Amino acid sequence: MTTITALALAIALFGFTHLLPSLPRLKARVKGVLGRAYLPLFILTSILSVVLIGYFWAASPFIPLYDPPVWGSHATFLLLFLAFLLFGVFLFPCRLKKKLRTPFALAVLLWGAGHLLANGDAATVVLAGGLMLVALLMLWLAWKNDAEPEGRADPMLDYAALLTGAILYLGMIMAHEALIGVPVLPYIMPS
Repeated sequence: MTTITALALAIALFGFTHLLPSLPRLKARVKGVLGRAYLPLFILTSILSVVLIGYFWAASPFIPLYDPPVWGSHATFLLLFLAFLLFGVFLFPCRLKKKLRTPFALAVLLWGAGHLLANGDAATVVLAGGLMLVALLMLWLAWKNDAEPEGRADPMLDYAALLTGAILYLGMIMAHEALIGVPVLPYIMPS
């Protein structure tokens, strides 16, 4: 099995884990079988899938598929900023979360689009494209099932969500090289 195939399987595990909450009948059956072990296993599987995705992405050979546009890396910074703001909204039971309904899926779509604009290698296409496919399925299932996340009318939660997203964005810019192995600061502040 190639590392890119293993990466695709890790993305499939991530996808199944994150799509399960959007499938109420299947989720109820799985919860019925697992009982109180459901939540710890859900969390463990989520973490394991992310670790496997990172490992197999890093271990994949660089196989160029296309040349990203010259402006792609600049567009990525805007798309990722918006993605992190949406991720912050996902973390809080705020009004914005209730209005957007699927902030996590929207964040993943923007994250994937940004990475496809900045990179043209096979592993990134499998990673970003695979996660974008999962996000599209999450959006479709949420709309199909008329999912409505919990949200409180406290405007401070909206501000806290956006501030959290902005802080996470800045943190990722600073830690991207250490965590992912690819520096992004040179794109912001070229020498």
